[in-house]
Amino acid sequence: MLGVSARTLIMIFSISDTERTALQKQIDSIAWYHEFDFGNGLRAVSTAPDVDAHRGVWDFVRRHLDMIDFVSKSVLDIGSWDGYWSIYAERRGAKNVLASDDSTQNWGGGEGIRLVKKLLGSSIDIDQNLSIYELSRLNRTFDVVLCLGVYYHLVDPLAAFAQVRHCCHRDTIVVFEGEATLGLRPDTVFWDLKNPLASLFLPTPYALAQMLRATYFDIVKQEWRTPPRPPSLRRRLEYYTMAIGRRDPGSIGPPSKCERMIVVCKPFEGENPLHFYKPPFGVHRYDSRFR
Repeated sequence: MLGVSARTLIMIFSISDTERTALQKQIDSIAWYHEFDFGNGLRAVSTAPDVDAHRGVWDFVRRHLDMIDFVSKSVLDIGSWDGYWSIYAERRGAKNVLASDDSTQNWGGGEGIRLVKKLLGSSIDIDQNLSIYELSRLNRTFDVVLCLGVYYHLVDPLAAFAQVRHCCHRDTIVVFEGEATLGLRPDTVFWDLKNPLASLFLPTPYALAQMLRATYFDIVKQEWRTPPRPPSLRRRLEYYTMAIGRRDPGSIGPPSKCERMIVVCKPFEGENPLHFYKPPFGVHRYDSRFR
């Protein structure tokens, strides 16, 4: 749980009991995903039904982000939601942070991050009208890009990865985090559009790495939170019969062996062996053959 900064402690602890009660009521009126400690007993508590599982994911992400130097860096936080990781980056010394989100695609109301910014005395910038598919309109690059808990909800992750690439300079560090599976053939993905509240896109580690390389990212690190067990023979046979058209995909559902994975990337320029022809989404500009 992120806590309050020293400069905000004075303001928080100087309010009356009546003001504190009213402020806590305002906090409680928001459907929080993340959790914050604002000091003087003021807290934002996650309303996620499986919050204990989410806390485990947050700890996993934090362990890896703790290895990244944020001091004096510019940071883009994609899908920032309540601003948890934006505030984290600011606390780690980032010189500026853009917390981006698309309010039309967000399950929450979007007011949480604005209250967090106020109560924690933060200087982060907030843009809640920025789709991951439109990042290039920023026309700027960042030192660190965070895309946490986003890609597996996307209709077109490859297009989104390309947009992230357009926000990178030569030395940018990009961190992707989300669900992946061993429950498929290594070079395949599970893609299902019928349930927008679940994982639309579920890749294997190999398939995810290929997609990132196709959008001109080199993989620095790819690590499971807890390595899932391979699927049973029965499950593999189910997917095989689905793949050859002998079984309805809806009768099988997504792979059951899923876990969270973090992928740290660096952008590259030059000949990409995954592209024989000019690639889409504007990433051809990073390949000397197609400029």
